[in-house]
Amino acid sequence: MGIALGDREQEAIREALAGLERNVDLRLELGPTASPVTLLAAGGREIDSNAVARQVVEAVCALSDRVSLTVTEHTDPGPWPRTTIAPRLEYLGMPLGYELTTLVHAITEAGRGAPSLSVSTLERLASLERDVALDVFVTPT
Repeated sequence: MGIALGDREQEAIREALAGLERNVDLRLELGPTASPVTLLAAGGREIDSNAVARQVVEAVCALSDRVSLTVTEHTDPGPWPRTTIAPRLEYLGMPLGYELTTLVHAITEAGRGAPSLSVSTLERLASLERDVALDVFVTPT
């Protein structure tokens, strides 16, 4: 199943990535899923989530010289496809539809010279006594 970004999507992504202040490294990890799921497209075609994720992430990365991509293929089952943006942002799954926007925003945030959080938020985060891991789940429904 070929996934292509439309001209309007490419232009919007290119514009968003043009504001990157520093280089952003992405790592895409592919392989068999730990809990196999069969995804079907309209018309009953099966979707290869690894192939789709690779096509989309490669297409996004190609729109900026400041974004680099490393692809790793695993043989052991795991949470694949997984895209790591900079050292700490991870995206699990295929970045399509609304999720494409999430991926692009994560790249732009990682490419900022300074975090976009307010000073008061940064101060509150600095006052935490231990590390905190956050999981954010995105769905339009």
